[in-house]
Amino acid sequence: MRSILQTAFLALALTTACSKPNEAALVEAGDPKKPATKAAPQSTPPTTDLVTMRDPVENAYTLGMPKGWHNRTYSARVFDIHSMVTTSVSPNGSVLIFSGDPSIPQYWNPASASPVLYDIARTHPRMKIEPFVPATEYFPGYVKRKFGNLPSFKLISTEADAQGEQKLRKKFADAGIRVEATIANVAFSYTDGDKPMNALIIGSTSDSGPFWIVTVTGIATSGDPKAYIPMIEAMGRTHQMNPDWQAEQNRKHQERMAQIQEFGRQMTAQHHRNMGAIQQSAQRHQQRMQAIWAQGDASMKSYYDRMASGEAQHRNFLNYINEENTVVGSNGKTFQVDSSYQRYFMHKRDRTYVGGDTGMDLDKLRSLGLNPNDYEEVKITK
Repeated sequence: MRSILQTAFLALALTTACSKPNEAALVEAGDPKKPATKAAPQSTPPTTDLVTMRDPVENAYTLGMPKGWHNRTYSARVFDIHSMVTTSVSPNGSVLIFSGDPSIPQYWNPASASPVLYDIARTHPRMKIEPFVPATEYFPGYVKRKFGNLPSFKLISTEADAQGEQKLRKKFADAGIRVEATIANVAFSYTDGDKPMNALIIGSTSDSGPFWIVTVTGIATSGDPKAYIPMIEAMGRTHQMNPDWQAEQNRKHQERMAQIQEFGRQMTAQHHRNMGAIQQSAQRHQQRMQAIWAQGDASMKSYYDRMASGEAQHRNFLNYINEENTVVGSNGKTFQVDSSYQRYFMHKRDRTYVGGDTGMDLDKLRSLGLNPNDYEEVKITK
């Protein structure tokens, strides 16, 4: 049996290549009759001139991304669940494409879940035990939760892609995996700094029996989203897994399958250990960001320069994708932080931070063994 990880990567690689969005829905999303308060920049045309980027967090893969665009790709992990997240913004900010979502859970079907899996799911933030949901039912709610707070958000349409589903099922079968795959194309509109934007989400839910996988790819542009699908397909064809990394993941998967009872105990114990630390999601986010900074890629530096300058274009959209908040300190500098908290305290001499609920304050830092004089509260930007 193939591992969950293999199935997830295959689903992500195949979905956009099999999906063809409903043109009528996309035309409606960019309705020229709707008055705009500000003219949108002319859309950057799609390109297949790509540069190879490496996952800076786990060295799990390489991926071709558009040359000259503001690119970011990384591994996101919670315990044993790994996902790949990619975002790319065109030079003039008129187009954003993304693939992957670090918040989407791994789902197990209730009929296949053992008592140990139920125990793990109770403490695992990215593991859910729920019946399979077809893509046309799953993604409208997903889009509203993920992007519904964008200004002037409007859900335009949800369409199944029967032809794409048939192709995706065949590709799974050719890879030796029996999967029931569904695809949905969800179109919506919003404004970014009073500029009208059109967005298309291409999502799949793939049921293997014991578990099911959700993958998502999206396009947001001042122009026509469907024009960028060939570009995304070209990027997908460049995706290469690191064989050494994949072999290690497969080895760990086999160990977990052979020792699931012990794994369940370890997972629960690890969860409680992490809960005793400052904050587990903040720590994971900081480790990931340190790896990204260490990569030193010029495109990546440009990406963060855009965010640090306070440029609002696509910032909220990017934050929703990456599960981040942008915060600003008393010196006017902005930082990216994990979005799990209501208040944030940034170390004055480095980029580490502590997050908490509304009751978090400097006295709480002292109770965590930290020196409150080393931190200042930073505010979430809107």
